[in-house]
Amino acid sequence: MRILYLSRVRLNPYVDLLARGVEESDPGIQTQRRRTLSWSHILLDPRWRILHLHWIELQYAYGDAPHEEAARNLDSLLRKFARLQKQGRKIVYTVHNINHHEGQHADLNQRANAWIFRHADALHVHNAFTARQVAQLYDRTTGVHIIPHGNYIGVYPQEVPRRAARARLDVPEDHFVYLCLGQMRPYKGLDELIATFLQRRMPDATLLLAGHIPDPAYARQLKRLAGDYPNIRLFPGFVLPEEIQLYCNAADLCVLPYRDATTSGAALLAFSFGSPIIAPAIGPFPELIGANERGLLFHPRERDLGDVLVQARDLPLAEMSRAARAFAEARDWRTLGAQHARVYRELFRN
Repeated sequence: MRILYLSRVRLNPYVDLLARGVEESDPGIQTQRRRTLSWSHILLDPRWRILHLHWIELQYAYGDAPHEEAARNLDSLLRKFARLQKQGRKIVYTVHNINHHEGQHADLNQRANAWIFRHADALHVHNAFTARQVAQLYDRTTGVHIIPHGNYIGVYPQEVPRRAARARLDVPEDHFVYLCLGQMRPYKGLDELIATFLQRRMPDATLLLAGHIPDPAYARQLKRLAGDYPNIRLFPGFVLPEEIQLYCNAADLCVLPYRDATTSGAALLAFSFGSPIIAPAIGPFPELIGANERGLLFHPRERDLGDVLVQARDLPLAEMSRAARAFAEARDWRTLGAQHARVYRELFRN
Protein backbone atom coordinates (compact mmCIF):
# COMPACT_ATOMS: atom_id res chain seq x y z
CA MET A 1 0.00 0.00 0.00
CA ARG A 2 1.30 3.45 -0.91
CA ILE A 3 0.38 6.61 1.03
CA LEU A 4 0.78 10.13 -0.36
CA TYR A 5 1.40 12.76 2.32
CA LEU A 6 0.33 16.23 1.22
CA SER A 7 1.80 19.15 3.18
CA ARG A 8 3.36 22.51 2.34
CA VAL A 9 5.03 22.83 5.74
CA ARG A 10 8.79 22.46 5.46
CA LEU A 11 10.41 23.59 8.71
CA ASN A 12 8.32 21.40 11.00
CA PRO A 13 9.50 17.76 10.58
CA TYR A 14 6.12 16.36 11.72
CA VAL A 15 5.10 14.78 8.40
CA ASP A 16 8.53 13.28 7.74
CA LEU A 17 8.59 11.77 11.24
CA LEU A 18 5.10 10.35 10.78
CA ALA A 19 5.93 8.83 7.38
CA ARG A 20 9.07 7.23 8.77
CA GLY A 21 7.18 5.85 11.77
CA VAL A 22 4.53 4.34 9.52
CA GLU A 23 7.09 2.65 7.27
CA GLU A 24 9.08 1.31 10.24
CA SER A 25 5.97 -0.13 11.87
CA ASP A 26 4.45 -1.66 8.72
CA PRO A 27 6.87 -2.83 5.98
CA GLY A 28 3.91 -3.31 3.65
CA ILE A 29 3.35 0.44 3.44
CA GLN A 30 5.36 2.82 1.28
CA THR A 31 5.09 6.58 1.65
CA GLN A 32 5.81 9.54 -0.55
CA ARG A 33 5.45 13.26 0.10
CA ARG A 34 4.34 16.15 -2.06
CA ARG A 35 3.80 19.82 -1.31
CA THR A 36 0.96 20.26 -3.82
CA LEU A 37 -1.48 18.02 -5.67
CA SER A 38 -1.65 18.29 -9.46
CA TRP A 39 -4.06 16.64 -11.88
CA SER A 40 -1.19 14.51 -13.17
CA HIS A 41 -0.70 13.04 -9.68
CA ILE A 42 -4.35 11.99 -9.72
CA LEU A 43 -4.72 10.84 -13.33
CA LEU A 44 -1.30 9.44 -14.19
CA ASP A 45 -0.04 7.88 -10.95
CA PRO A 46 -2.33 5.03 -9.87
CA ARG A 47 0.12 3.61 -7.32
CA TRP A 48 -0.92 5.52 -4.21
CA ARG A 49 -4.23 4.60 -2.59
CA ILE A 50 -4.52 7.04 0.31
CA LEU A 51 -4.01 10.79 0.45
CA HIS A 52 -3.07 11.92 3.96
CA LEU A 53 -3.61 15.68 4.05
CA HIS A 54 -2.12 18.16 6.52
CA TRP A 55 -2.91 21.89 6.96
CA ILE A 56 -5.56 22.21 4.26
CA GLU A 57 -5.48 26.03 4.53
CA LEU A 58 -1.96 26.11 3.11
CA GLN A 59 -3.07 24.23 0.00
CA TYR A 60 -5.29 27.06 -1.22
CA ALA A 61 -3.93 30.17 0.54
CA TYR A 62 -0.16 29.94 0.70
CA GLY A 63 1.80 33.07 1.58
CA ASP A 64 0.01 36.32 0.76
CA ALA A 65 -2.34 34.92 -1.88
CA PRO A 66 -5.17 37.40 -2.60
CA HIS A 67 -8.69 36.24 -1.81
CA GLU A 68 -9.73 35.67 -5.43
CA GLU A 69 -6.70 33.50 -6.10
CA ALA A 70 -7.24 31.54 -2.89
CA ALA A 71 -10.89 30.96 -3.84
CA ARG A 72 -9.88 29.58 -7.24
CA ASN A 73 -7.27 27.38 -5.60
CA LEU A 74 -9.85 25.99 -3.20
CA ASP A 75 -12.30 25.26 -6.04
CA SER A 76 -9.60 23.31 -7.87
CA LEU A 77 -8.48 21.50 -4.71
CA LEU A 78 -11.96 20.26 -3.83
CA ARG A 79 -12.53 19.06 -7.41
CA LYS A 80 -9.30 17.07 -7.16
CA PHE A 81 -10.35 15.54 -3.86
CA ALA A 82 -13.75 14.55 -5.27
CA ARG A 83 -12.12 13.02 -8.34
CA LEU A 84 -9.68 10.86 -6.41
CA GLN A 85 -12.48 9.57 -4.18
CA LYS A 86 -14.46 8.60 -7.29
CA GLN A 87 -11.40 6.57 -8.29
CA GLY A 88 -11.77 4.59 -5.06
CA ARG A 89 -8.93 6.29 -3.22
CA LYS A 90 -9.26 7.46 0.36
CA ILE A 91 -8.60 10.77 2.12
CA VAL A 92 -7.27 11.02 5.67
CA TYR A 93 -7.05 14.47 7.25
CA THR A 94 -4.96 15.40 10.28
CA VAL A 95 -6.60 18.25 12.19
CA HIS A 96 -3.70 20.49 13.21
CA ASN A 97 -5.97 23.56 13.41
CA ILE A 98 -9.74 23.98 13.36
CA ASN A 99 -9.57 27.59 12.17
CA HIS A 100 -6.86 29.79 10.69
CA HIS A 101 -5.26 31.50 13.68
CA GLU A 102 -5.24 34.97 12.14
CA GLY A 103 -8.73 34.61 10.63
CA GLN A 104 -7.33 34.89 7.10
CA HIS A 105 -9.89 34.06 4.37
CA ALA A 106 -12.46 33.09 7.01
CA ASP A 107 -15.15 32.25 4.45
CA LEU A 108 -12.79 29.94 2.56
CA ASN A 109 -11.62 28.36 5.81
CA GLN A 110 -15.24 27.61 6.69
CA ARG A 111 -15.92 26.14 3.25
CA ALA A 112 -12.78 24.00 3.26
CA ASN A 113 -13.56 22.71 6.75
CA ALA A 114 -17.17 21.94 5.85
CA TRP A 115 -15.97 19.80 2.94
CA ILE A 116 -13.06 18.01 4.58
CA PHE A 117 -14.79 17.27 7.90
CA ARG A 118 -17.79 15.84 6.04
CA HIS A 119 -16.12 13.96 3.18
CA ALA A 120 -12.74 12.77 4.51
CA ASP A 121 -12.76 9.00 4.90
CA ALA A 122 -10.95 9.34 8.22
CA LEU A 123 -10.04 12.21 10.51
CA HIS A 124 -6.98 12.16 12.75
CA VAL A 125 -6.97 14.33 15.87
CA HIS A 126 -4.28 14.53 18.54
CA ASN A 127 -6.48 14.71 21.63
CA ALA A 128 -9.98 14.26 23.03
CA PHE A 129 -10.53 18.03 23.09
CA THR A 130 -10.26 18.25 19.29
CA ALA A 131 -12.50 15.20 18.84
CA ARG A 132 -15.16 17.01 20.87
CA GLN A 133 -14.71 20.16 18.78
CA VAL A 134 -15.16 18.22 15.55
CA ALA A 135 -18.32 16.62 16.93
CA GLN A 136 -19.76 19.93 18.13
CA LEU A 137 -18.88 22.06 15.11
CA TYR A 138 -19.26 19.55 12.27
CA ASP A 139 -21.41 16.75 13.73
CA ARG A 140 -18.72 14.19 12.92
CA THR A 141 -18.14 11.35 15.36
CA THR A 142 -17.47 8.33 13.13
CA GLY A 143 -14.10 7.73 11.55
CA VAL A 144 -12.41 10.12 14.02
CA HIS A 145 -9.20 8.64 15.39
CA ILE A 146 -7.33 10.01 18.42
CA ILE A 147 -3.60 9.43 17.97
CA PRO A 148 -1.27 11.68 20.03
CA HIS A 149 1.33 14.06 18.65
CA GLY A 150 4.76 12.42 18.50
CA ASN A 151 7.93 13.57 20.21
CA TYR A 152 11.05 15.32 18.90
CA ILE A 153 13.58 13.20 20.78
CA GLY A 154 16.68 12.72 18.66
CA VAL A 155 15.42 15.04 15.94
CA TYR A 156 17.58 17.97 17.04
CA PRO A 157 21.12 17.92 18.49
CA GLN A 158 21.36 17.62 22.26
CA GLU A 159 25.01 18.23 23.09
CA VAL A 160 25.25 21.60 24.86
CA PRO A 161 24.69 21.46 28.65
CA ARG A 162 22.83 24.12 30.60
CA ARG A 163 25.80 26.18 31.76
CA ALA A 164 27.32 26.35 28.28
CA ALA A 165 23.94 27.16 26.72
CA ARG A 166 23.44 30.07 29.11
CA ALA A 167 26.94 31.34 28.47
CA ARG A 168 26.41 31.32 24.70
CA LEU A 169 23.12 33.22 25.10
CA ASP A 170 24.67 35.61 27.64
CA VAL A 171 22.17 34.61 30.32
CA PRO A 172 23.30 34.76 33.98
CA GLU A 173 23.91 31.31 35.42
CA ASP A 174 21.92 32.06 38.60
CA HIS A 175 18.79 33.42 36.87
CA PHE A 176 15.46 31.63 36.63
CA VAL A 177 14.84 31.39 32.88
CA TYR A 178 11.49 31.34 31.08
CA LEU A 179 11.46 30.44 27.38
CA CYS A 180 9.00 30.96 24.55
CA LEU A 181 10.37 29.27 21.42
CA GLY A 182 8.92 29.11 17.93
CA GLN A 183 7.27 31.26 15.32
CA MET A 184 5.89 34.40 16.95
CA ARG A 185 2.33 35.19 15.90
CA PRO A 186 -0.33 37.31 17.61
CA TYR A 187 -2.51 34.37 18.69
CA LYS A 188 0.40 33.06 20.78
CA GLY A 189 0.08 35.94 23.25
CA LEU A 190 3.73 36.96 23.50
CA ASP A 191 2.78 40.61 23.90
CA GLU A 192 0.83 39.75 27.04
CA LEU A 193 3.69 37.55 28.30
CA ILE A 194 6.23 40.37 27.98
CA ALA A 195 3.94 42.87 29.71
CA THR A 196 3.17 40.43 32.53
CA PHE A 197 6.82 39.53 33.03
CA LEU A 198 7.75 43.21 33.35
CA GLN A 199 4.92 43.89 35.81
CA ARG A 200 6.22 41.19 38.14
CA ARG A 201 9.64 42.85 38.44
CA MET A 202 11.83 39.77 38.88
CA PRO A 203 15.44 41.04 38.69
CA ASP A 204 16.86 37.53 39.01
CA ALA A 205 14.83 36.09 36.12
CA THR A 206 15.26 36.17 32.34
CA LEU A 207 12.65 35.82 29.61
CA LEU A 208 13.94 34.33 26.35
CA LEU A 209 11.89 34.78 23.18
CA ALA A 210 13.22 33.13 20.03
CA GLY A 211 11.68 32.57 16.62
CA HIS A 212 10.66 34.03 13.30
CA ILE A 213 8.10 36.88 13.37
CA PRO A 214 6.27 36.80 10.00
CA ASP A 215 4.10 39.89 10.65
CA PRO A 216 6.25 43.09 10.50
CA ALA A 217 3.74 45.04 12.60
CA TYR A 218 3.80 42.39 15.32
CA ALA A 219 7.60 42.32 15.17
CA ARG A 220 7.69 46.06 15.82
CA GLN A 221 5.23 45.66 18.71
CA LEU A 222 7.29 42.94 20.39
CA LYS A 223 10.54 44.86 19.94
CA ARG A 224 8.93 47.95 21.44
CA LEU A 225 7.59 45.98 24.43
CA ALA A 226 10.92 44.22 25.03
CA GLY A 227 12.73 47.55 24.75
CA ASP A 228 16.19 47.61 26.24
CA TYR A 229 15.27 45.61 29.33
CA PRO A 230 18.31 43.41 30.07
CA ASN A 231 16.13 40.62 31.49
CA ILE A 232 14.19 40.19 28.24
CA ARG A 233 16.16 38.64 25.41
CA LEU A 234 14.39 38.75 22.05
CA PHE A 235 15.96 36.69 19.25
CA PRO A 236 13.84 37.34 16.13
CA GLY A 237 14.60 35.16 13.15
CA PHE A 238 14.56 31.52 12.14
CA VAL A 239 16.05 29.24 14.78
CA LEU A 240 18.45 26.75 13.23
CA PRO A 241 17.99 23.07 14.20
CA GLU A 242 21.30 23.01 16.05
CA GLU A 243 20.31 26.16 18.02
CA ILE A 244 17.13 24.70 19.51
CA GLN A 245 19.15 22.95 22.22
CA LEU A 246 20.67 26.28 23.32
CA TYR A 247 17.30 27.78 24.17
CA CYS A 248 15.72 24.63 25.61
CA ASN A 249 18.72 23.71 27.74
CA ALA A 250 19.20 27.27 29.01
CA ALA A 251 15.59 27.44 30.22
CA ASP A 252 14.04 26.28 33.47
CA LEU A 253 10.68 25.92 31.75
CA CYS A 254 8.78 26.94 28.62
CA VAL A 255 5.84 29.35 28.55
CA LEU A 256 3.10 28.92 25.94
CA PRO A 257 0.70 31.82 26.57
CA TYR A 258 -1.55 30.98 23.61
CA ARG A 259 -4.95 32.56 23.08
CA ASP A 260 -6.09 29.65 20.92
CA ALA A 261 -4.84 26.10 20.37
CA THR A 262 -5.97 22.85 18.77
CA THR A 263 -2.79 20.90 19.35
CA SER A 264 0.71 21.87 20.46
CA GLY A 265 3.89 20.64 18.87
CA ALA A 266 5.69 23.26 20.98
CA ALA A 267 4.67 21.42 24.14
CA LEU A 268 6.00 18.12 22.77
CA LEU A 269 9.24 19.85 21.78
CA ALA A 270 9.62 21.21 25.32
CA PHE A 271 8.87 17.81 26.86
CA SER A 272 11.38 16.18 24.50
CA PHE A 273 14.06 18.35 26.09
CA GLY A 274 12.74 17.62 29.58
CA SER A 275 11.25 21.07 30.04
CA PRO A 276 7.97 21.57 31.95
CA ILE A 277 5.54 24.14 30.53
CA ILE A 278 3.25 26.95 31.62
CA ALA A 279 0.14 27.11 29.43
CA PRO A 280 -3.48 28.31 29.50
CA ALA A 281 -6.28 26.03 30.66
CA ILE A 282 -7.67 25.75 27.12
CA GLY A 283 -7.57 23.27 24.26
CA PRO A 284 -5.01 20.47 24.60
CA PHE A 285 -3.05 21.88 27.53
CA PRO A 286 -4.94 20.41 30.52
CA GLU A 287 -4.39 16.94 29.03
CA LEU A 288 -0.72 17.67 28.28
CA ILE A 289 0.10 19.09 31.71
CA GLY A 290 -1.96 16.63 33.75
CA ALA A 291 -2.41 17.26 37.48
CA ASN A 292 0.50 19.73 37.56
CA GLU A 293 2.83 16.84 36.78
CA ARG A 294 4.47 18.45 33.75
CA GLY A 295 3.84 22.13 34.36
CA LEU A 296 1.26 24.66 35.48
CA LEU A 297 -1.95 25.97 33.96
CA PHE A 298 -3.10 29.58 34.11
CA HIS A 299 -6.63 30.84 33.50
CA PRO A 300 -6.79 33.61 30.89
CA ARG A 301 -10.14 34.99 32.10
CA GLU A 302 -8.73 35.42 35.59
CA ARG A 303 -5.59 37.05 34.19
CA ASP A 304 -3.41 35.04 36.56
CA LEU A 305 -0.43 34.43 34.25
CA GLY A 306 1.75 36.63 36.46
CA ASP A 307 0.88 34.63 39.58
CA VAL A 308 1.74 31.38 37.80
CA LEU A 309 5.07 32.77 36.56
CA VAL A 310 5.99 33.46 40.18
CA GLN A 311 4.65 30.11 41.48
CA ALA A 312 6.74 28.26 38.91
CA ARG A 313 9.91 29.30 40.68
CA ASP A 314 9.04 27.06 43.63
CA LEU A 315 8.20 23.97 41.59
CA PRO A 316 10.09 20.68 41.96
CA LEU A 317 11.59 21.21 38.52
CA ALA A 318 13.87 18.17 38.48
CA GLU A 319 10.92 15.88 39.18
CA MET A 320 8.72 17.65 36.62
CA SER A 321 11.49 17.52 34.05
CA ARG A 322 11.65 13.73 34.40
CA ALA A 323 7.87 13.51 34.06
CA ALA A 324 7.91 15.70 30.94
CA ARG A 325 10.63 13.62 29.32
CA ALA A 326 8.83 10.35 30.16
CA PHE A 327 5.63 11.72 28.63
CA ALA A 328 7.52 12.52 25.42
CA GLU A 329 9.29 9.15 25.34
CA ALA A 330 5.94 7.36 25.43
CA ARG A 331 4.98 9.12 22.21
CA ASP A 332 7.57 7.61 19.88
CA TRP A 333 6.82 7.74 16.17
CA ARG A 334 7.09 4.02 15.51
CA THR A 335 4.33 3.27 18.03
CA LEU A 336 2.19 6.09 16.69
CA GLY A 337 3.00 5.07 13.11
CA ALA A 338 1.56 1.62 13.83
CA GLN A 339 -1.70 3.25 14.93
CA HIS A 340 -1.85 5.27 11.72
CA ALA A 341 -1.09 2.15 9.67
CA ARG A 342 -4.08 0.40 11.26
CA VAL A 343 -6.31 3.33 10.29
CA TYR A 344 -5.07 3.14 6.69
CA ARG A 345 -5.68 -0.60 6.42
CA GLU A 346 -9.12 -0.40 8.04
CA LEU A 347 -10.23 1.99 5.31
CA PHE A 348 -9.94 -0.77 2.73
CA ARG A 349 -11.19 -3.59 4.97
CA ASN A 350 -14.44 -1.73 5.37
